[in-house]
Amino acid sequence: MKILLMNSDLAANRGDRAIAAGLIALARDTFPDAQITLVSQEAERDGEWFGASVLPQNIHSLNPLDWWRLLRAARRADLVLWGGGELLKDYTNRLGVWYWSLKMHLVSVANAQLVGVFQGIGPTSAPSSRWLIVRTVSRTKAFLTRDEQSKERLEAWGVRPGLVTSSFDSAVYASDVDPDVKSPASRFAIVAPRRWFHYTKGGWLPHRWRRGQGPSPRSELLEQRVVQLIDLLVAQHGDVVLLPMHMGEDPDYARALRDRAAHPHRVHVLADDDLGPRALRSLVSRADVMIALRLHAGIVATSVGVPTVTYFYVDKGRLFAHQVDADAYTRPMERLLEDDALEDFSAMSAAVVDDDSQRAAGEARIAEMRARLREDFREAVSR
Repeated sequence: MKILLMNSDLAANRGDRAIAAGLIALARDTFPDAQITLVSQEAERDGEWFGASVLPQNIHSLNPLDWWRLLRAARRADLVLWGGGELLKDYTNRLGVWYWSLKMHLVSVANAQLVGVFQGIGPTSAPSSRWLIVRTVSRTKAFLTRDEQSKERLEAWGVRPGLVTSSFDSAVYASDVDPDVKSPASRFAIVAPRRWFHYTKGGWLPHRWRRGQGPSPRSELLEQRVVQLIDLLVAQHGDVVLLPMHMGEDPDYARALRDRAAHPHRVHVLADDDLGPRALRSLVSRADVMIALRLHAGIVATSVGVPTVTYFYVDKGRLFAHQVDADAYTRPMERLLEDDALEDFSAMSAAVVDDDSQRAAGEARIAEMRARLREDFREAVSR
């Protein structure tokens, strides 16, 4: 069995790597003899991290030669897996929807054994974007979403009944850890930060291509509040580890947060991109608590049994927290801008660490989710 896996940004995004690790584990549990090929511009590194072959190219490449190589690899595969993450939405930009529509149309022509795997369907306002998303999803032989809301959106927009199955995020499935990974401190809390309220939603272009948008007052206030959270966590846990998840956007922000902290020598930034998915899970598993401003930091922490507080910016964070019965420890990002945000955070972060019943319920839900992921994946690929 030859499998081509088209994930999103393996080169720079630790969240996408967690997704890929779960997908690869699912594929190998289902097809023990599978020969798996990933798409990544970091071929040597990712080949070693995932134990797979790598087609060396940026998944977002516009190079016609890269596309030809991708289609040739798809044609040679017995199965093409596309996902997961949140690839289809237009609240950040509309160009991405057109990009994936064209690329997946061509891939499906090269190989009809195309399965969309554990994707989230993000907020989408433009009728043209919704039409394209329906058209793109309909090119697959089966499409798995990571939550019921995504399935409902697709069917409301016109995807034919029976094509879409609601499941969970595949990052939940990966469970092995590396016992040799060293921790930066004997006891610590982890914060996975992300700069928010800094860009205008929607439009055609991705934020990184836009010009003339300076920091907003809300973004600056959020940064101030996150620094204050870090100071509270240092007082409670001794040390804080800042975990950048997107290695292009987050490391500089994490360093800026550390430099503003009251005790910067107690704040450690994991800015070197030398942790594979297995090593990352191991390090996270040793934390007292995870404060997740990025979705997959929370998923990784929850899946290894670490108490987690989630601040979500769109529905995907809230939906995952609901799936693991953690609504009490989940807030919208805007909550951090309110006057009593620090009091609310302090009470919540202390409570989640001491909540043994929540931890037991979370572990039971993770086990159930892993069983469903296996079942849903096997059914989808066998269609």
